[in-house]
Amino acid sequence: MYEAGIQSNPEPTLPERPRQVKTLAILLVVFGVLGLLFAFLLMSIVSDSGDHGQSVPAVLYVLVFAQFALSAAQAMSGVFIWQGRSWARVLAIVLCSVNIIGALVSLFTGAIFQAISGAAINIGLLRLLNNYEVQVWCSK
Repeated sequence: MYEAGIQSNPEPTLPERPRQVKTLAILLVVFGVLGLLFAFLLMSIVSDSGDHGQSVPAVLYVLVFAQFALSAAQAMSGVFIWQGRSWARVLAIVLCSVNIIGALVSLFTGAIFQAISGAAINIGLLRLLNNYEVQVWCSK
């Protein structure tokens, strides 16, 4: 029957989360939260301008709300990459690509440091997102 001390159904062990996944998830959440803080600052500036009688184009409000949405999605993708969701990895790849396009636009508007640093950060995030361990973790 059963031998003493031998367990018939051992508890399944969870695979250990790779270091690259931990790093990527934390960076995505941190940059997402920083983006949300920046969006709140932008909203404050835009609203303040409108309160003081200055004309604020509607496109500015659209851009601020887009910043809110993209930053929240980036933070959310970091949380779900931590859990191993494949759709979160795809979402993060799309968001990093959008951020690189935004960095290129910034380059043409004269914000050279912002453009170079934004592009470098997002290229690094894309490299992590395409890392083998991250792909395997998010395909479970």
